[in-house]
Amino acid sequence: MISRGTLLRIVLTTAAVIAAAVPAFAGPSDDDCLACHGDSGLKTDQGRPLYVDSAALGASIHGEAGIGCVDCHADLKAFEDFPHAPKLKPVDCASCHEEASAAVRESIHGRPHDGDKPIIVQCKDCHGAHDIRPAKNMLSHTAAMNIPDTCLACHLERVQTKRGQGFAALYKESDHYRALALAGLSLSATCVSCHGGHSVHPVDDPQSRVSRLNIIRTCGTCHAGIEKDYLEGVHGKDYAKDILDVPVCTDCHSEHDIRSPENLGSGVYATKVAAVCSRCHDDERLARQYGLQTSRLKTFSASYHGTASKFGEVKVANCSSCHGHHGIRPSSDPLSSIHPANLATTCGACHPGAGENFSKGKIHVVSEKTENRWAYTVKIIYIVVIAGLISVFLAFIAADLYRRMRTRWRH
Repeated sequence: MISRGTLLRIVLTTAAVIAAAVPAFAGPSDDDCLACHGDSGLKTDQGRPLYVDSAALGASIHGEAGIGCVDCHADLKAFEDFPHAPKLKPVDCASCHEEASAAVRESIHGRPHDGDKPIIVQCKDCHGAHDIRPAKNMLSHTAAMNIPDTCLACHLERVQTKRGQGFAALYKESDHYRALALAGLSLSATCVSCHGGHSVHPVDDPQSRVSRLNIIRTCGTCHAGIEKDYLEGVHGKDYAKDILDVPVCTDCHSEHDIRSPENLGSGVYATKVAAVCSRCHDDERLARQYGLQTSRLKTFSASYHGTASKFGEVKVANCSSCHGHHGIRPSSDPLSSIHPANLATTCGACHPGAGENFSKGKIHVVSEKTENRWAYTVKIIYIVVIAGLISVFLAFIAADLYRRMRTRWRH
């Protein structure tokens, strides 16, 4: 006779063998899901479409990798009766993409900032839902050609930035966007090129790629030669000392609406350069703190060059014509374009044949009386002579009128 313990072991072993032999329910197959979700008219009670394009899903990076619906919609594995519950758990992309998800959670898109609620940006808002493709694929939402519209889908209307809703849209006025959309240059800078992909941080965050601490390096990713020139110049050397008042790329070229200097709308168009430079060089606080000479805009505007520039002449010299663009150096530097040994060459760029005497004149004269006595003396003589001549002519005209009127009275 079999004992009770032996019988129990036989029953448990048999149950275990049967359980192992019968496959566990693994959830519905993709075909099961598409039996309903392949219907283009399928919607929620609120009218939200539930249709899944099977062709787009199959061509997606997940479809090509054989990842099924239940791999993302994991709670469907527990359902045996369909249709399933109307509300499912959110898809957890972090189960596969932990590193990217962690970066988003720490970014401006995923964490509270300034005491506000976090901006709820889900992976699908940028990458799409069922039609996710690699960024190199032209059909991808994150392909270079499509990134502007992907970002502007939120930043044009849904997101209120400190600079206003139209601030991000200015990118479409830039040369970067023209190169991208009109010339088809996918290497041109997009939102992601400057701000990053998952680790997007506000501009005042030291981690941000577009903070003042990092913007030179970010722009230098594409403009390496200009970055080198800048860092070798007077501005770049101060920048390397973490002096944040020093001008960086965006101070002169702006952030989104970056245009060629030949474009009338550019912040560094020839007739606007003096105003751009004067933001720092006429700032009294900066002048006191760093020992800068002020009144540069005033003295330039009073010169022949400045007067011609005010009237729209683009060929006349401006600040960058003499001082350079990115690699600006002090006049004491032998490599500077305004070093005394180089002035003849610098002036000669506009005035062919200009010799040493041509360039000996004082530039940016604030007070002619103390800085250039000869020029001041000539100016006073000129004023006296002109005033005297005008006075003589006025006296002559008055005397002539008096004579004529007196003659008329006599007759």
